[in-house]
Amino acid sequence: MLTHDAALFPAYATALLGWWLLDRRTTLWRGVPAATFQRPWAEFAYALLASVAIVGVGQMWQRGWLLPEDGGPLRSALNQVLIFSPVFLLLALRRQGPATAWVRTERAWARLLAGAVLAAAAVAVYTLVRAGADPAPAVLLRIPRWHHFDEAVQVLCEDVVVAVLLARLVAAVRRPWIAVSLVAVLFAAGHIPALLAGGAAPAELLGLSRDVALGIGVLSAVVRARDVLWFFPVHLALDLLQFAPVSGA
Repeated sequence: MLTHDAALFPAYATALLGWWLLDRRTTLWRGVPAATFQRPWAEFAYALLASVAIVGVGQMWQRGWLLPEDGGPLRSALNQVLIFSPVFLLLALRRQGPATAWVRTERAWARLLAGAVLAAAAVAVYTLVRAGADPAPAVLLRIPRWHHFDEAVQVLCEDVVVAVLLARLVAAVRRPWIAVSLVAVLFAAGHIPALLAGGAAPAELLGLSRDVALGIGVLSAVVRARDVLWFFPVHLALDLLQFAPVSGA
């Protein structure tokens, strides 16, 4: 049986395989035009600046300078919106619609439903391979609860931010595989300082190669779909599994 981090790999792989099959057999992600920008490198730079601003607002939240939270999910969710607001403000100021963040409104319900089904399959695989995890039906019933609303808002905002960055980088380099590989490596490398500070063993650092492979797979599917809505339920469900009250482990 596997640890949480190791069990995420087959879980995400299941969701990605399911998406690939759906993409081949349905028209949910067909004929989506690529986002175009007159100056893609400039737009990517603006998106990077907005991301830095997000970090700054996040520091304000950690110091208690945003909305006071009462332990409930609503105010916490509003704070998450404030934290990620620099990217939403950027889209408004640049007069760029949701499609440039790979949030497509047409048939959104169908793509969210597809993502929910893929999330359920991923959770089922996770519970089979994770040491100490509760059975899949019990775990699945614990995910769609009101007190997870703030986590849902946070994950959706994270996905939108990644899509904003990736859409502009893909348009700039004109080689999706380069953009995907670069972002996946950067995300994995971002964990190195924390691992070193925690006295991580060499085996844990080698585990980052697994994270890179997983990131390339996930981001490749998102780029091909030009849509983050299908991925949001998968991301949310697998993120919540790190908590024992959800997974039981």
